[in-house]
Amino acid sequence: MTWVVIVLVLIVIILCVALYFQVKGSHDQAGEQQTLLRDYQRRVDEQQQLLEDYRSLQKNFDNVGEGYEQALELYDKMEENSRKLEERNAFLENQNKELQTAHAAKAEELRTSKEFVQQIVQDLQKAVDKLDPMVSAPIAGLVFKMQDINELGSDAPIERADNIVAEQVAKRAIAESAIDQCQYFSFQLTVSPSAASMLQTNEKQAAHALALVLDNAKKFTTDGTVQLMVDADLQESKITYAVTDTGMGVPAQEAERIFEPYVKLNSYFDGQGLGLTFARSIARRLGGELVLDTTHTDSGARFVLTLPM
Repeated sequence: MTWVVIVLVLIVIILCVALYFQVKGSHDQAGEQQTLLRDYQRRVDEQQQLLEDYRSLQKNFDNVGEGYEQALELYDKMEENSRKLEERNAFLENQNKELQTAHAAKAEELRTSKEFVQQIVQDLQKAVDKLDPMVSAPIAGLVFKMQDINELGSDAPIERADNIVAEQVAKRAIAESAIDQCQYFSFQLTVSPSAASMLQTNEKQAAHALALVLDNAKKFTTDGTVQLMVDADLQESKITYAVTDTGMGVPAQEAERIFEPYVKLNSYFDGQGLGLTFARSIARRLGGELVLDTTHTDSGARFVLTLPM
């Protein structure tokens, strides 16, 4: 009986040990399965992340591809624009060369024409000088107009070979313009004692410039007076010829524009608007100046021609 109990106890112990190892094995197996499951989930997560990274890379690659295509298109457009620009530059360079050639030809033609006209003017002047002054006056006026137009825009200095009294220029200008013969206003010539100084100039050209200023005063003065004042500034070594009239006057803002070619403030009067342009050009080529005196506040206008002594 005792052996039976012992055997049963052994059997129970064996069964307990076996159950223990079985439970332990199940527990270990469950742990391993849990670990495997975690590893599996981690791998799934990693694969998911890799898949997302792949999709992101694919999207970036697509964007890069689109950017690359756009860059290629822009490059092609730049190449096309560059080619068109080169063609345009070549066209403009060619046109510029043609214009320069044409300009040089025109300049030479103009120079030849000016020399031809100048020769005619000189020949006419010599012929006019031989005629009686009363007869030659209208012809002399035409000769001066031809010379003025031929030298329009020239800045070449005029030779100053005449050593004369300043009043002599005034008298010659009065005779050329015939301003002292006008009946609808009175003309006055006033010569300052200091103006008795000698003047180194070109008498004919200086008198012509002054005559043009007197013509301007004669044209725009219908009554009153026109006065020519001859004075000298010994400190600055210059002679001044001031022409003051009681005509329609000139607005101060037009003080420079009236000396531009073909400018006429009043279209009712004859002329091409060149008289004052010619007069200033001659004055400057003689080393002097012609300006409108904007400080003159009385009626009419005052023009001041200065010439170096």
